[in-house]
Amino acid sequence: MEVQDLTEDFLLQLTGCKQLADIKQLNLHDYNLVKLDPVLFRRLQNLEDLDVSNNRLTETSLSITISTLKKLDCSNNDLSEIDFVQNFQNLEELHMEGNHLAESDNFIAAALCPHLTRINRSKYMVYQHLVTNLKSKVTPVINGIWEGKFAKMYKGGIPAAKLAEVSEQVYVVAKQQRAYGHLKLEKYHRCLTKLILQALVISEYETPTKRRRKSENPQRIISSQKNKQYTPQVKEVKIQCFKSDSQRSIPQSKASTEEMCLTTDSKNSTQYTRIKPVVPVTRLPTLPDFEPAYFLRCHSVKNDALDHSTRVWRCAFEPSLDVPGQTTNIVATCGGDSVCLLDCSTGKLMMRYKHPKEHFFALAWTTLTMKNKENGIRTNILAAAGANKVVRLIHPIQHLCYADMTRGAHTRSISTLLFHPKKETWLFSGGTDGKIILWDIGRPSVSSYKFAYGPLLVLKNSGVDILNLAFMTGTGYLVCGSEGGCYAHNIDVLTSDEQSKSDQTSKFEIRLPDWKTTKKVFVDALVQVSDDLIASKCTEQSHIQLWSFSSALAKVNKGKSEVVPVATLDWKTTDEFYINLGTYCNSGMLMCGDDNGRLWLYDVRKFQNKSTAACDSLLKPARLLPWPVCSARTKRGKDRILAEDIAKQTERTIINSATTNWNQHYIVSVTDNNMVCIWTKTR
Repeated sequence: MEVQDLTEDFLLQLTGCKQLADIKQLNLHDYNLVKLDPVLFRRLQNLEDLDVSNNRLTETSLSITISTLKKLDCSNNDLSEIDFVQNFQNLEELHMEGNHLAESDNFIAAALCPHLTRINRSKYMVYQHLVTNLKSKVTPVINGIWEGKFAKMYKGGIPAAKLAEVSEQVYVVAKQQRAYGHLKLEKYHRCLTKLILQALVISEYETPTKRRRKSENPQRIISSQKNKQYTPQVKEVKIQCFKSDSQRSIPQSKASTEEMCLTTDSKNSTQYTRIKPVVPVTRLPTLPDFEPAYFLRCHSVKNDALDHSTRVWRCAFEPSLDVPGQTTNIVATCGGDSVCLLDCSTGKLMMRYKHPKEHFFALAWTTLTMKNKENGIRTNILAAAGANKVVRLIHPIQHLCYADMTRGAHTRSISTLLFHPKKETWLFSGGTDGKIILWDIGRPSVSSYKFAYGPLLVLKNSGVDILNLAFMTGTGYLVCGSEGGCYAHNIDVLTSDEQSKSDQTSKFEIRLPDWKTTKKVFVDALVQVSDDLIASKCTEQSHIQLWSFSSALAKVNKGKSEVVPVATLDWKTTDEFYINLGTYCNSGMLMCGDDNGRLWLYDVRKFQNKSTAACDSLLKPARLLPWPVCSARTKRGKDRILAEDIAKQTERTIINSATTNWNQHYIVSVTDNNMVCIWTKTR
C-alpha cells in the first residue's frame, strides 16, 4: 500500500473506530510507508500504541507529535537518527531494531524520553546505576569547563543557534580530559554533553529538554520474513594473530591485573594513574598456556571483510558420536543472520546457514536417533534461535535446516537454548518475554525429515529476560539466570503429572549475594561447572561466584534459598552486560572474557569436590590471555584497509562468550566486533 492511501477513512476502517480520537492502538506493520502525515496523526489524540515496523520510514517521516503515545515499534525501517522520540514524552516502550542506528542511539532515546521502561529488550532498572554514575562523573567536569572557558562569554545564556557549536566545544575539552571512556558511545556522549549544558545554563533562548537516561543493550533485529539458504564453503576472512613480547599470556602467579583509576593533581588537571590490586590470600593453580591459532570473520553481512558491527553471541562444540562425553573439533557459532560451523584444527569454515532479517542469539547441540525402517541412525542436530522468536533445527551433515518451530512459541526474542542432558529430544528455550519453554523436538525420519514437535511445558518468570539455563541432572532442577535474579524449577515433578503443570509448583528463588552484601541481583551469566557446581556473574560486580546447587536446595525456605559461595573469583570491573561464562562440564576450567579482549581462565577443579571447604578470599585467575596483535591475511586488494580497520576496532574488543572442547585443547571465543577466535593449547 502506498502512503497516499493512508487516509482518515482508511484508519477508521482498519481500526473499526468511529472517529480518530477513539483510536488507542494502530497497527501499520508492513504497509510500505515512506512518510506519515503530521496533520492526520495530530488528530489521534488518544493513541497509546503505534506499530509502524517493516516500512521505509526515515527519522524525518516520524517527525510527528503524539503526547499520549506509550508504545512505539519502528523496527526495520530506514532510521539513522532517533532524535524524533523527544516528541513522545510519555513513551514507555520503544522498539527500533533493524535500522541504521548505532549503540549510542539507545542511550539518546532514553535521554530524550523521561518515562521509558524498555528499549528493545532492555529495562531501565537494569542500567539505572550506570547512568547515575556517568552523570555524576561528567557533570562536574562539564560544569568546570563551562565556568572556566564559556561562562563569561555567554553571560546572558547560550543562543539556540549557538548551542550545538558550544556543546561540541565543551565535549572536545571533556574528551581531552578523559571524562568519557567508552569509544563506541561517542554520539551519546555528545548528546549527554548538550543535555547537561542545557540544565546548567537556562536562558531565554533555549528551554531545557527533560532528561532521563538509560543504558544500551545489544541491538536486536526483528523480522517475520522467512527466507533461508545455505552457503557452504563461504570464503571467510582470516586474521593472522600473534602475541607480542608484551602480550604474552600471564600465569596467575605473575598476573598484573592493574586497573586504571582517575585522579586529579594539585593543578586540577585530570590524568590516569595505575594502582596495584589487593593481593589475594589464596591463589589458584596455573593452567597451560594457549596461543592464538585462527581469528576469523565469518558472520559478515554480504561477506564484507570490513564489517565490524555484527555481534557474534554464542559458541558451542559439536558432541562426539563415537565417544559420549567428548566433542569433535567442530565448533558452532551464531551472530547476525548466520550460524557457522568451523573446524578448529584447520580454521576452515565448514558450513554457514543464513536467514535474512534474523539475528541469532543462541544455539545448542543434541545427539539423537533419526527414524528409519530398520535401525535408527545416530546423528547430531543443532538448534538455533534469536530475534525472530523461532527455533530452527539444523542437520549439519546434510547442510539442511529442516524445521522452524513456532507453535506455542515465544512472543519476544529467544536468548538461550539448552538440551536436556538425558532426554535427547527435550529442548529448553528462554526468551526476553520471561518464558521458559520445554519442547519435544521429535525424531525426524531419515528420508523425508517428517517429525512431530510441540511444547511440553511453559514456565513464566514475572516477565524478566531469561539469559542462561543449566540443568542439574542429579536433582532434576532447571536453573535459570535472568535480569530478575536466579530461579530453579523442578522439571521432573512438572513433567510427571498432568495436574501439576503450574509454574508455581516446585519453583524457588536462589538469592545470589553481592560480595559482602546481600541483595537481589541481575544475573547476566550462569553456567554449570560440574554435576553440582554452578558459576554465576552479576552486574555491578567485579567477580564470579561458585556455589553448590545441592546446598542451595537444602536451604530452601518459603520458596527462597540464600546462597553462600564456595569461592569468589576475581574478574574485570566493567559496565558491559551479557559477557557469558564458559566451560566444558566437569573439565575443571572456567573462562570469561572482558571488554578489553582478554580471556580470564580459572582452575576450579578442587571446588568440584564437595568436601572442599569454602574459600573466603578473592581468587585471581590462573591465567590471562591478552588480545593478540592482529593483521589481515587475505589475497584481496584491501589488505592495508582491512589491517587498519582491525587495528582500530580491536582497541576495545568485547568477548561475548567463550567455550572449550572436552580435553581443553582448544578455546573458542566470539566478540562484539564480528570475530571468532580460536586458541590452541601450547605443547
